[in-house]
Amino acid sequence: MHVDALITDLDGTFWSPTMEIHPESMAVVNALDDCDTPFVVATGRRAQGALKGLVPVGLHNRPAILMNGALARDTLAGESFLVDGISHQQATEILRVFRGADLEPVVYIDHPTADMLVGPGSAAGDEYLASASGYERVDSLDASLTDSSIIGFGAFGYPYELLAPIAEQVNGDSLATAIIGVSHFEGDHGIMIQAHAVDKWTGITAWCERAHVDLGRLAVVGDGHNDIDMLKGAKIAIVPSNAPDEIKALADAIIDPNEEGGWEQIPDILGM
Repeated sequence: MHVDALITDLDGTFWSPTMEIHPESMAVVNALDDCDTPFVVATGRRAQGALKGLVPVGLHNRPAILMNGALARDTLAGESFLVDGISHQQATEILRVFRGADLEPVVYIDHPTADMLVGPGSAAGDEYLASASGYERVDSLDASLTDSSIIGFGAFGYPYELLAPIAEQVNGDSLATAIIGVSHFEGDHGIMIQAHAVDKWTGITAWCERAHVDLGRLAVVGDGHNDIDMLKGAKIAIVPSNAPDEIKALADAIIDPNEEGGWEQIPDILGM
């Protein structure tokens, strides 16, 4: 079946943990271009984080769903036409919750060049920041909250026991949605906080409406828990074989990991 667009997660799906893109993956993008089928990125990353890996291969001009659906853009390097953020009042309360645990989070904003704010004593360590691009150090997060579109908060490299009360209070007070997971950069755990009802499928739906693409004719490639909604919504859900079992259970097709050139199987799956 020909699809109207192919939408993919990045980390662990389109590229390796070091942002290396297998030649077979690029070959599929080229084949999609030949068929005039849009190639769309849907990632939990900030724009600057995604650009770091996609600019060198010339894919920065493709449509992008960012920050797990909080932002959507016609091109990754362009302006956001969808911004699903956190109100300044809620952001102030969330910052107070973090400080109650003696943590100063990073703040994610919608900005063309610097989309992460780092205050004094930031809860993101040197290793995380060394891997990051497009962030700005500020003297006061409080002042910055009134001047920016707040997309979310994060803190990485801490024990689950320290982060759990933050998540419980943020979720319990209905300030936003807080999720705790393993921190790949710093080790231990990290927390991400974004607006309620933000997921990749929401951003994909907004892009499809804008681009006049049939929402019922999408192929989606994903491997993580933040991909569940878009895998469930897709006409064809494609999952790499090294994904968790509960994610593979959602697949219409399972391919080899991207590092092994698994994307070479996608044209056959799509009947290209």
